[in-house]
Amino acid sequence: MNDVQPIPDERRTVFLRAPIHHDAVALLKADPRLDVVTWDEARIENWREEADAVILRGTNLSGDDIRSAKRLKVIGRHGAGVDSVDIQAARERGIVVLNTPFENSQSVAELSVTLMLSAARRIVHANHLVRNNEWGEGRKGKGCRELYRNRVGFVGYGRIARMTADILRKGFEMEVMAYDPKLPAEIWQERDDVSCVEKLEELFAACDFVSINLPRTPETTGLISEAVLARAKPGLILVNTSRGGIVNETALASALESGRLGAAGMDVFEQEPPSPIHPLLSLPNFIATPHYGGATQESLRRVACSIARETASALFGATTESYRVA
Repeated sequence: MNDVQPIPDERRTVFLRAPIHHDAVALLKADPRLDVVTWDEARIENWREEADAVILRGTNLSGDDIRSAKRLKVIGRHGAGVDSVDIQAARERGIVVLNTPFENSQSVAELSVTLMLSAARRIVHANHLVRNNEWGEGRKGKGCRELYRNRVGFVGYGRIARMTADILRKGFEMEVMAYDPKLPAEIWQERDDVSCVEKLEELFAACDFVSINLPRTPETTGLISEAVLARAKPGLILVNTSRGGIVNETALASALESGRLGAAGMDVFEQEPPSPIHPLLSLPNFIATPHYGGATQESLRRVACSIARETASALFGATTESYRVA
């Protein structure tokens, strides 16, 4: 890999291909070494010819895009996931790829807990009853459950999962289990407050709630299959705030319709946005949110400012390894 070499006397051009927090834009524009092109300028279409760096948010960057970018040296990804960027093509050209793996963790963890609570207390249904003058029916609390001292399982036990587990353990005294065959042994040794499960089906059979916390890769696509859901503890509540496609959505709809699963909440879908006639969207025990796990005012500022700083640094030869993907 050919790392970016510092050229302090030469201005670099950064293209912001999607809206990011205004504080991050101001930070970049205040740097005299940078020429900043924002998403709302006509010049944004010239990024392949002019960009030394691009900052992406919810935008794909294919191998063809990367190979056609004449001056590109740095790709900054607003957020943790980098599945929208062809990493191999970037490596082949010696282009630095950065992400922000930490800054939106709290927001995503809070959404995971929110979806669990909303599904367990049937918040969407209760709201519907109140709005339709069915107050008395709503007060019966049919099908409502507690999180308190129930068992929660995590598929993937990285940073966000561990933050979510801490909230659930401290706030609701939940027992925590996790399945993550790729997690280093020392992490399990450090966390004596979680039970390690070796088989995915075992996790689903034992838990009252399950949270999906994995990146989408060829290995994890379709991991939560019909066979796995068939082993779920009756009434299990499933949430996914990581990536669409990890859960087989057809199998999930069937499990919800049959009553095998009590409810599910998902912030992500295999195809985004999902079709208005997606089978999950018609189910009363399913809650959907628009892939906004990291979209709080606080985290959007943190993420944007971090990727702005890291991108500018990388353009002039300095990178923070924990933010560097390639």
